[in-house]
Amino acid sequence: MKVRKLQLVGGSSYMVSLPKEWISKYELKQGDEVILNEYDDTIIIRPQKEEKEEVKVTVKEVLSYNRNFLKRFLGSIYSLGVDKIEIEDKEAAKHITEISETSHHFIGMEVLDASNDKIVLHCFTIPDFDVVTIIRRMFQILSGLLAEINALIEGKEEDIEKKIMRFEEDFDRLYLLSVRLVNRGMKKITVSEWDELRFLLGSRIVSKFFEEIADLLFILSRYLVQSDADVRKEISKFIPKLERLFKMSFDSFTTSDIGSVREFLEEVEGVSREIQSSIANGKGVILKELLLQICRMLESIGEIAFNKSVREMFRTG
Repeated sequence: MKVRKLQLVGGSSYMVSLPKEWISKYELKQGDEVILNEYDDTIIIRPQKEEKEEVKVTVKEVLSYNRNFLKRFLGSIYSLGVDKIEIEDKEAAKHITEISETSHHFIGMEVLDASNDKIVLHCFTIPDFDVVTIIRRMFQILSGLLAEINALIEGKEEDIEKKIMRFEEDFDRLYLLSVRLVNRGMKKITVSEWDELRFLLGSRIVSKFFEEIADLLFILSRYLVQSDADVRKEISKFIPKLERLFKMSFDSFTTSDIGSVREFLEEVEGVSREIQSSIANGKGVILKELLLQICRMLESIGEIAFNKSVREMFRTG
């Protein structure tokens, strides 16, 4: 521990010297800026540095070029926040088509170089995107999916399978982008930024819940295609309520209004009870169980939003 004395400068400001070893370690010089982060009774000082050099990984061997494996493998690397992926597997050149087409599943990933002994993929940084923007887009896709499900119930479906597939692809790409942004954001967190860390972790969990809700809606839509008119009618009364709950879940997480979060949780509980009661009539039981799972995930989002609101209340109080 190093101790320094405060010095009064100009009659109104205080100055404290920094250890020379620390200045040398970060190659700082006169006129360089440092960042001060205040946290309770502590101030953290850190260098104001430019964005670090790109993060690169080198893959010496790809276990399989099966498209499903390749999508999962590249997706895992992408979600870590890596900027450049160099594949030096001698078999890679034979599978450039599979690699190139798989890269299109990830927002910002492109094949930049391809030769007999190396394939280079670059994951471009998208500065205008933040995790809240991505979650908002995920919410919009969920709303669009509900609109398609409603059209299906009303017998107005047209190329429903193609539309559902498009929704699935878009949602998967956005979910992986949200994970990537969270992981990149967490690398920049300092000790003094626990609130930001909590928000990033909460965002990661909310995006995962939205992704699982989307999967359940995809399953629901496929069941509805094969269902009769009575089952479709039975499910139709819950669609507008789900749409309202989706909007409330997003608003609850992105704001810090504890009253609104409480109202959202009460509505989720009410819709859950209504679905459970309707199961007794025996119509569309499997589909209603899917709706109940969606409600449980929405309730979990509400609990995250509630805890966030309480933290905000005490932090600003």
